[in-house]
Formats: sequence, structure tokens, C-alpha cells
Amino acid sequence: MEYINREFKAVVQDMTHVYLGAQMSVEELNVYEDVPFKIKAIFHKYFGNEEQKGESIGNLLGNLSRDDFAFQAVKQLKLKFKVGFYINSNGKEIYKSKTLNPEEYIDVFSSEDKFFAEEVVFNKLSLLAFST
Repeated sequence: MEYINREFKAVVQDMTHVYLGAQMSVEELNVYEDVPFKIKAIFHKYFGNEEQKGESIGNLLGNLSRDDFAFQAVKQLKLKFKVGFYINSNGKEIYKSKTLNPEEYIDVFSSEDKFFAEEVVFNKLSLLAFST
């Protein structure tokens, strides 16, 4: 099985959302000028450990426990996670993307399913209402 090798490290914004590449590390997130300061402040406050700086955002958020205070922040921000799956259809493997809420993402992350974390989606209104 040949997997698609994609580098999801971009930062894209539209009128209502900020899309962060899930393969970007927290350290890279702090360097990008296109990342809104409030997102940098949230990651600095809730994911500020030195050992977490090199970890990808997708892995960092997927390893959270539902009991963690940081997970409550993720839910309050109403984050969405876009992931890719390989699905067998008529003898062919097809790459499909799906958007998950935080609970679904943690379930998929802890399961044995093969997936690829593509991006983390911030809602700008929720980001505006969130106080750090």
C-alpha cells in the first residue's frame, strides 16, 4: 500500500476559520507570521512544555485525555480536525478526508485505524470569545 506523502504545515485563513496544518510543530507554529497571536498564546499557555515543542500539533492534541484541562480548552475553542483515511472500494484504495470533533478525533487517535492528521480548524468567533 503506497501512502500519500503530504506535508501539512500551511496556515490558511478565510472569513470564519483559521486552518493550521496538523503536521506543523508547536515550535514552527510560533515562528510563522501568518498564525494569529491568540493561537500562539493558547499553545504557549496550554502546551508550553519543552518536550512538547517539537511534537506535531495533530499528535499533541490527539494524545490529550478527556480529563485534561487542555482538552476543556480544545472543546471551548470548538476545534475541528480534518483527517484522511484509506478506504477499500471495489478492490482499490481511495484516500478520503473527514472532519471530526475533538471527542471523535481522540477516539480515532487512540484506535488502531490508519489515518493521517491533515489540519486543525479554529473557528474565529470561538477564538474571539476565548480568553486565555
